[in-house]
Amino acid sequence: MSEDRREQIVSAARAIVAEEGLEAVSVRAVARRAGIGASTLRHYFPTQSDLLDELLGPAMDRMVSDLRIEDDRVPPRDRLLECLLQFLPPSLIDPRTASLWLASYAAAVGPNATESGTRTLERLAELARARIDAWLGRLEEEGALLVERGGALRVALTTLDGICVQLLTPGTIFLPEHVEPTLAQVVSGLVRE
Repeated sequence: MSEDRREQIVSAARAIVAEEGLEAVSVRAVARRAGIGASTLRHYFPTQSDLLDELLGPAMDRMVSDLRIEDDRVPPRDRLLECLLQFLPPSLIDPRTASLWLASYAAAVGPNATESGTRTLERLAELARARIDAWLGRLEEEGALLVERGGALRVALTTLDGICVQLLTPGTIFLPEHVEPTLAQVVSGLVRE
């Protein structure tokens, strides 16, 4: 029964996200949607962060996988590049929709930032960092990293964010077709062939 109740809560939270966005997820809203009291919800998810983790972790897993990072028959550069490109799907690199990336930052750190927006972005950043660090860890085990792992992680994260900013910048010379070659050039400085 407790697993059913937990799933009821998660389903209610997912429905709120689908209808109103992640910003609308709160303990009260989810409890109301699930038809339970806030104290019951807190029994299963003691903090709002616990509830967000339940939503964000699986969402990240659906969007970003390990692809062929374990396949040592594929050159390390190719494996890391294909993994990193998942953070820049065609829908994001379209300048008309890249603003979604900026909106998540605005909700977290902009003039109208919300606590929920900040927590959400922080958790998504943690999940992305952990995923990329795991990929780099795999390549480090193979002796394929050309630089220290922490430095490689910072370069990868900065490059991904920089690409998003460039795609949003009016009058930029950086175009969607530049994404993959730019990222490939960065990866070549981090990982051996």
